[in-house]
Amino acid sequence: MGNLGENDIREALKGLREFRSGKTNDRIFEYPTGHPSSPTGFCFCDKSVLKTIAVCIRGGILAFVLKLPFNRPKVSLLRKMGAKIGKNVYISAGVWIDPVYTDLLTIEDNVMIGMFATIVMHEFRINGFRAGKVILREGSLIGGNAAIRCGVEVGAGATVAAGTVLGKDVPPGAIARGNPARIINKGEKDAEK
Repeated sequence: MGNLGENDIREALKGLREFRSGKTNDRIFEYPTGHPSSPTGFCFCDKSVLKTIAVCIRGGILAFVLKLPFNRPKVSLLRKMGAKIGKNVYISAGVWIDPVYTDLLTIEDNVMIGMFATIVMHEFRINGFRAGKVILREGSLIGGNAAIRCGVEVGAGATVAAGTVLGKDVPPGAIARGNPARIINKGEKDAEK
C-alpha cells in the first residue's frame, strides 16, 4: 500500500476511526501516505468491490438529493448519514457535500448554504491524507459557489461570501471573501471596497 506497510496502515486506520468517533479533541486528522495513485488505505476504492460500490451508490444518492430544490429531504438524508444538523437549516439546490465523511459535518441552527457551495471533509495530497471536521456555527451564511475545506469552523453569525475558497476558520460575526479567503472582522473596513 504505497510506501506504508500493512501495520502502518492498520495503525493509521485505527487513528482515523478514533478521530471520527470523537475519541480525540482534534479537528483535523492527517497521515502521511504514498502518492494517491497507489493504494493508501484511506480511499474507499482500496476496499472490496462491494464496499466500493456501496460508497459510490451512497454518494450518488446524496448528490441527487442535494440537487433537488426541496430542503427537508436533504437535511433528513444528511442526518441519517451521520451529519449533526440543527433546526432551521437551509441547503440550497446544487450544493455538494462530501459523501464519504458526512459524520464529520456539524451544521448548527439557522444556517443557510447557498447554491452550488461545496463542503469537503477529506482530501488527498501528493504524500498525505487529511480528514477534518467542518463546523458551521449558528446563524452563519455560506454564499453560493463557496468552497469550504476540511477542518474549518465558521463562527456564529459569520458570512462566507459567494465564490470564496475557505481553508481557515472564520471568527464569529466576520466575513470571509476571496480566493484564498481574506477575513474581514466585524467593524473592520474592507480595504478593497
